[in-house]
Amino acid sequence: HKLQNQTTMSDQHREEQEMEAEALEAIFDTAFEIRSSDQPFVWAVKLIPVDCGGDADEEEAANHVMVKLIATIPLEYPESTLPELDIEIIKGLSMDTKKELLTLANEEAEA
Repeated sequence: HKLQNQTTMSDQHREEQEMEAEALEAIFDTAFEIRSSDQPFVWAVKLIPVDCGGDADEEEAANHVMVKLIATIPLEYPESTLPELDIEIIKGLSMDTKKELLTLANEEAEA
């Protein structure tokens, strides 16, 4: 009986995670990317100061910094654990700045 409850909970978590991915896709449009559609899910969001509506050349010219926030979604999320966050520097930031941004992102996730 306990195994059935675990399966039900993991199905429920998966459904919540999939709904969250759909919401993020609606919000971030082409800036949102699903890197792994198998659990644990991995999602990425490209973050830039000036949104150029997906025009890559214009985006490159208008922005001096770009990052991707990578979230690995644990099986137990959102009930008992937070996503594991990482930042990929696309353009214009140092490793020290990456560490600062990652600290801020993790603090915000915990808030």
